[in-house]
Amino acid sequence: MPRFLRSPLFWIGLAISVGAGVLAFRGLRWGEVRDAMVEANYGLLALAVVIMLVSLYFRAERWRVLFLPQRGLRLTNLLGAMSAGYALNNLLPLRVGEFARAYLIGEAEEDVRAPHALSTIVVERTLDTLTVVAMLLVTLPFIDAPGWARGPALFFGLGVLVLAVALALVSTARERAVAIVVRLERLLPERWRGRAESWTEAALEGFAVLRTPSVLARAAGWSAVSWLTSAVMIYVTLRAFGLDLPFSAALFVTAAVSLGMVVPSSPGYIGVFHAIAIESLVNVFDVERDPAASFALVQHAIQYLVPIVIGVAYLWHERAVWRRVPLSGLGDATRAEAAPAEPAD
Repeated sequence: MPRFLRSPLFWIGLAISVGAGVLAFRGLRWGEVRDAMVEANYGLLALAVVIMLVSLYFRAERWRVLFLPQRGLRLTNLLGAMSAGYALNNLLPLRVGEFARAYLIGEAEEDVRAPHALSTIVVERTLDTLTVVAMLLVTLPFIDAPGWARGPALFFGLGVLVLAVALALVSTARERAVAIVVRLERLLPERWRGRAESWTEAALEGFAVLRTPSVLARAAGWSAVSWLTSAVMIYVTLRAFGLDLPFSAALFVTAAVSLGMVVPSSPGYIGVFHAIAIESLVNVFDVERDPAASFALVQHAIQYLVPIVIGVAYLWHERAVWRRVPLSGLGDATRAEAAPAEPAD
């Protein structure tokens, strides 16, 4: 039996996805949904795919910034590893793509260790959340949003901000953090002893950007650009289905769906994505349920399939690397620091 089947989180996420799917697709007239998809403007949908690719490029640029002061990381490797991680998150449970992504970039780039890469992903997710909360707060005055969208967003954003400050403080007290880990090493299994110190040092390298204003500002700028691009993609998809809504609707749907992704769910956020997107359009912008469902199905397909296509292409190109990705034992992913990395090109 695969390990993930023994995880309670997998079953909780599956149950939430099923419940969200029932909520999302209740009472639909599937004939109307099908007709809306057939009559959609496929030129605009093709444009949405292109915009999705641009958004991924901006995210790869941000990831490169998060490795500073280290330079020379190839954008093709960053984009490929990132897309492969997204693809695995869409296909496998428990967000294993984040670990695989850190491992892949560690193998594809010189002088990048998996713990360092993983810590940059933590910083990246922190920036994502803060950017999305800011986007939501900017949007709320312009729409008739329900009360449940305000308080939780503020509370969640504040919590993530506190986390960011904590990570910055930990990276500042680097020697003390490493000393604590060294003292705790004796509690670890034998095979992990001797590695914890180097792993901790590598991880703290990624958190250091949180106390480097110039680097943090650049990363925050790329975050804002990438999320605004995602909102433009959603706006174009809305227009493809004839939904004449203001850009604030695209901003709200982008923020609501993104914040909803913190809820445990099945791989690819199936059900949860659809429920949040449909209910946001129906309850906030008075869109009929059938066209809202058509939009949600197609938008999810774009966001689901595009990273998979790029990720599979990258993994095929780097098949000598990904065959070593330890998906059966994700804790071993940090072996990347022990092996010399080889350039992908």
